[in-house]
Amino acid sequence: MKKFLLACLITAVAATGVFAQSLGDALNEADKQIAAAGEQFPKGTWVDKNYNAAWEFGINNTLKLYDATTGELIYSFGKSQRKNFKVDIVGDSLVISFRCDDTQRTYKFTKKANLSTDITMEIDADFLTEHYTVNMKMRK
Repeated sequence: MKKFLLACLITAVAATGVFAQSLGDALNEADKQIAAAGEQFPKGTWVDKNYNAAWEFGINNTLKLYDATTGELIYSFGKSQRKNFKVDIVGDSLVISFRCDDTQRTYKFTKKANLSTDITMEIDADFLTEHYTVNMKMRK
């Protein structure tokens, strides 16, 4: 009887390990697919005319903010400046969102899966009660 219980215990432990490995593999694959989706976010520059700001999206999910007139770099949102960086597919849209403690803001960029090149940007600043939303046109 002890041998039977020991065999059942070993089988249960082995099955748990296989399940955990399968779950881990599935989560890793999901992370890879989301990262690949992030690379599908359009590359280029979009202009927020309200603030004369040019937002440049580059490879490896780089994001830089420039003065739209002078081209002066205002801020580079590197990996170390972005917290909670997420790339999601929401309905028919690709969404990039993150938090930047240096600027005290949370950012969200949405690109709908349609023929328009427009991107919607949303910003929530810690020091303001208003939620800022703007539709940005791609710079040609």
